[in-house]
Amino acid sequence: MANMKQFFTSKKGITFLALLTTLLLGITIGTLVSDRVLSAEEDREPVALLKVQAEGSPLVLDAKASIAEGFSRVAKTVNPAVVNISTTAVIRTSAPAERGSPDDLRDFFGDDFWQRFFGPMAPQERKMTSLGSGVIVDSSGYVLTNYHVVATTGNRQGVRKIADKITVTLSSGETYLARIVGGDPESDLGVLRIDTPEPLPFAKVGDTSKMEVGDWVLAIGNPFGVGQTVTSGIVSATGRVLPNSTIFGDYIQTDAAINPGNSGGPLVNMRGEVIGINTLILTRSGGSQGVGFSIPSSVFINSYNQIVTKGKIERGWLGVSMNTYPLTPELTEFFGFAGDDPEGVKDGDGVLITQLIDEKGDPAETGPAYLAGIRAEDVIVRFGDREIESLNDLRVAVAYTPPGEKVPVAVVRKGEVLHLTVTLAERTYDQREQAENEGLSFEQRRKEEREKEIGLEFETLTAQDAERLNLGDERGVLIREVAPGSLADESGLAPSQVITHVNGVAVTTAQNLYDTINAMSSDSGVVLRVIWQSPQERRLNIAYTSFKKP
Repeated sequence: MANMKQFFTSKKGITFLALLTTLLLGITIGTLVSDRVLSAEEDREPVALLKVQAEGSPLVLDAKASIAEGFSRVAKTVNPAVVNISTTAVIRTSAPAERGSPDDLRDFFGDDFWQRFFGPMAPQERKMTSLGSGVIVDSSGYVLTNYHVVATTGNRQGVRKIADKITVTLSSGETYLARIVGGDPESDLGVLRIDTPEPLPFAKVGDTSKMEVGDWVLAIGNPFGVGQTVTSGIVSATGRVLPNSTIFGDYIQTDAAINPGNSGGPLVNMRGEVIGINTLILTRSGGSQGVGFSIPSSVFINSYNQIVTKGKIERGWLGVSMNTYPLTPELTEFFGFAGDDPEGVKDGDGVLITQLIDEKGDPAETGPAYLAGIRAEDVIVRFGDREIESLNDLRVAVAYTPPGEKVPVAVVRKGEVLHLTVTLAERTYDQREQAENEGLSFEQRRKEEREKEIGLEFETLTAQDAERLNLGDERGVLIREVAPGSLADESGLAPSQVITHVNGVAVTTAQNLYDTINAMSSDSGVVLRVIWQSPQERRLNIAYTSFKKP
């Protein structure tokens, strides 16, 4: 005890007591500050934590968005009505279209000059094949597709030509040759028909006007020829008008994957109704980038109905040139249709007429518009019961009005509103021009079909040829050439194949083959056994094919 007293009275003890007192004082102050801080936290305004809200007014759907029991049920319902379409076209040219070829010089000098000095060039033929899709819309075998699916080639003037052979493959795998019913090149729509022993399943057509941005849709088709494929997406936009588009109507835009080969296939809603025909994509890669376009039902119904009832497309023609520059406030004021009229008459929208023309586009005072009293610098603001806000509005309204029909038209002329009545004429110049350029346009110009030839060039298979083709001791008739589009071509025959039998009877020489087929009566079935060596598999291939003798 004495030692402890001595420690606290020493210099070290006094220092220790000072440190201990400071420590105790710090703990006391810290406790007081901490209590005050906690007290302040308790007095602060409460902050709401992020959570799933059960109250308030957030931007949220009133009910759960349904996809109508999933995509599989829709796909299973519609798939039997979707078909694959393959086409073969025989392209006839005077010379290979290569840079620096005679065709380039011929284009420069003109056909008359060229033929006068060099004579006509020998025609050449080549085959072009393509794939697409379609949808059956009637149990009797009517198929709706794109015009560009069945009109795959163009002539020197760029006019498309119908394929020489069109084959439709059903979802069941059955294949039929299709015939053209009619087409609408200006809306890129074509109608085919196949003859089947039994009625076919067909798709129901829906109403595009009821579709809204964000609605689920499925695109069904044959992309890249891989087979029937279903892709899903939403309606990205409706009423889409593309720059430089020639379609009479607008498009549905979707992000459902559409690729080459999907053309002509259906775009369906979640009830399985066809609300669009898949037509084109905007892409930098050649494949889908989520910007696809479909022709809406409002357009394809009109074209289809005209094709199957009239065999052609009839469109109204007004006879005006329209101003293509934007309608600025200065223009609307100058021409007297500026304002905010709720009736859509003087609201700054409309189509400014720049001149009255004939069908060729030349100035004329003979067209329907002039005869109705419409003049240059008039602004058309209403056509029938449709408010006109853009060039496309007027173009579509006129195109889908039957020729000969009287239509009330409202125009603004320097601020004065005039109510006129126009009787539309039929738009025929484009059809005539197409026919003059040798473009086949379905019912508008129907060429007489030539009876197809067998189209085979052949010779007796020699020992040397048999050895070269690795055919051993086989005997038969060697195919030298097959004419594009001929019966032999359609039967799948190809050069370097060898015909060994006709209707079960062996043929060993070219004369033998010729005499055997020549002795048959017209419309008789010709069944051929053919063989060839497969270089890849190093084995002998045997196949049977047939055609009817013309």
